[in-house]
Amino acid sequence: MQETTFGVILFCSLSGLAFSGAALWVLGRKAKVSSRAKARFPDAFLAGSVTFTLVYLLNRLAFPARPKATAALNLALLAAIFFLPPLIRKGRKMLRRLRPKAVKMNPRQSEIEALSRMFRQDPLNAFCHEKLSEIYGETGEYGKALAAAYEAAKLDPSVKNKSRIEDLKKEAHEKKRHKDGWKPRDPGPGR
Repeated sequence: MQETTFGVILFCSLSGLAFSGAALWVLGRKAKVSSRAKARFPDAFLAGSVTFTLVYLLNRLAFPARPKATAALNLALLAAIFFLPPLIRKGRKMLRRLRPKAVKMNPRQSEIEALSRMFRQDPLNAFCHEKLSEIYGETGEYGKALAAAYEAAKLDPSVKNKSRIEDLKKEAHEKKRHKDGWKPRDPGPGR
């Protein structure tokens, strides 16, 4: 084995310090992203110590045999640590922009699908028709809401279902009178 020179020790020490600093920098960035104020000292010390020791020992083994390749590999790895994560984030953002936009669905569509599955299992379930009438009424589809309310009233002729039909008829009538959705303001009693 070759005699260890001051230059080899200096190179290995500086490389170890550079890599342990990079490891601490990465830990600090991860702590900020995860909403922690900073990395805890024992975690940072352990990460820095292990990184320094591994890099120092690997460089002590490789540098005397191939000094140029070891130096180039160290620089390439350090550059990858600092420049690769931002490039990956930019690439992900670009891919998200290139992805086709999702077709906007009615936000209540999953509820409508669940109710339709329930209809297939139990077609005489008045609750499904009542709920479907409410959903369609909230989304402004008064024709479908009224049809579902009629079905609910046919299966369960309660006062609630009959009043729902009357309310939907009034809402649909108001909607027809005011096409743009404007409703006259109720001045209230005594005004």
